[in-house]
Amino acid sequence: MAPLSSLATSADVHAHVPKPKFRLHLDDLRHAGSTSFLSRVPNPLLTLETALQAIIRHLYTSPTDSDRDALSSAVPRPRIPSFSPSIPPTRSVTLILRDFDGIAYTTGTDYDKEIHFSLSYIRARADAACELAGVLTHELVHCYQHTSPRALEADDRDETDAANSEKDSNIPHPPGGLIEGIADFVRLKAGLAPPHWKRPSSSKDRAENWDQGYQHTAYFLAWLEDVRVGVGAVGMLNDRLLRVGYVGESTRVTTGDAGENDTDGSGRSYQESFWVGLFGVGVLELWEEYGEYLNDHREEDDCKGKGNWEIEFLGP
Repeated sequence: MAPLSSLATSADVHAHVPKPKFRLHLDDLRHAGSTSFLSRVPNPLLTLETALQAIIRHLYTSPTDSDRDALSSAVPRPRIPSFSPSIPPTRSVTLILRDFDGIAYTTGTDYDKEIHFSLSYIRARADAACELAGVLTHELVHCYQHTSPRALEADDRDETDAANSEKDSNIPHPPGGLIEGIADFVRLKAGLAPPHWKRPSSSKDRAENWDQGYQHTAYFLAWLEDVRVGVGAVGMLNDRLLRVGYVGESTRVTTGDAGENDTDGSGRSYQESFWVGLFGVGVLELWEEYGEYLNDHREEDDCKGKGNWEIEFLGP
């Protein structure tokens, strides 16, 4: 993994975006979905590179001093977002367009990923270039987000690493709804929220649970970033999944020389839950705060399609 401790400003994003090998595989050129895709996304490389820039900006850019200065003192913030971004080692992404039920999914290894995109779905969305870009952005996040501490290659392990790896295997994976929510959070921040998404206007308008996933969790994460914690909150959350893993909400303490409360992310002591360790309060309390905020503030409608994506995809 490449540490990006020097990544500080939006202007730096382009210079630090990875350059994986992007491949395109069309399973059936006669399929109407292939024609629609090539018409609506005439430059797939630009589409994927733009999506990757959004991922780096929103998950792998540590806040600047100006970001921190802009935080309101009216809301208690026990920990200002700060982390040293570490981008996953993904070296290739193959976009495979083929006919199957559903929309899209991502698979692969740590180094080589595949995004499978349904030609039937593309055909049905032939007039929506932003929808295609949104789905690709969501799936590309899955190629670059963290879900758990990454195991070392066998040749690079020593006895200590092996012991830690065994402990890591016991760390539960985050809820699937959180993983999908992070992907849709990046899509939301990239200005690619589709028309059917609706930002909740009250606590009753929310999903039942914080980890409902997709746009429901994405709006919750956007509130954490925009209101409750500050810029970099979701990036810090993503980083903690790599450093510590999703240790859950219950208090767990292990023996050993781990630093208290795992303050530097390098130990194996779980004296704080995942969310308390990040933000000072548990996720259920944050979910309730989110509901109270919605009750007290009427959210403005999302700015849909106001980015430069359609211009980039459809321009001459």
